[in-house]
Amino acid sequence: MSEARDVMETWFRRVWKEEDPVAIDDLFVPDGKARGLGANVLIGPAGFRQFQSDLLALLSNVVITIDKLIESDDWSSMVCSLNANDRRTGKPVMITGSVMVRIRNGNITEAYNHWDFLGLFGQLELLPAGSFEKALSGAKIA
Repeated sequence: MSEARDVMETWFRRVWKEEDPVAIDDLFVPDGKARGLGANVLIGPAGFRQFQSDLLALLSNVVITIDKLIESDDWSSMVCSLNANDRRTGKPVMITGSVMVRIRNGNITEAYNHWDFLGLFGQLELLPAGSFEKALSGAKIA
């Protein structure tokens, strides 16, 4: 198993399935950067902990699996699946995403995230029906 797969499987299990905020301190360097999880770059464990808390307020039983992994030099790119339950209703939700990470000495130093959050928020019924189609046609989502 590659170091990246090992670190990321540990990250996905501890941070999301086990809902363990300490794992963020254990696996993400203090000046690490996470992009693609909102308008701002998340810097270090403190920035990521807020994102974790906000997402886990919406989801329970989160399981993220690595479907494909490609490595080049010190970068690893993976296509993933996220399966969870809506914390309010128990309804299952599923999205896919990709993560590109740089790992050094068993810690995440940089991450680029691309997840289908529009699809997730639609499944959680936090967006009006047909939001994707409206936006795709150029109409404002209201």
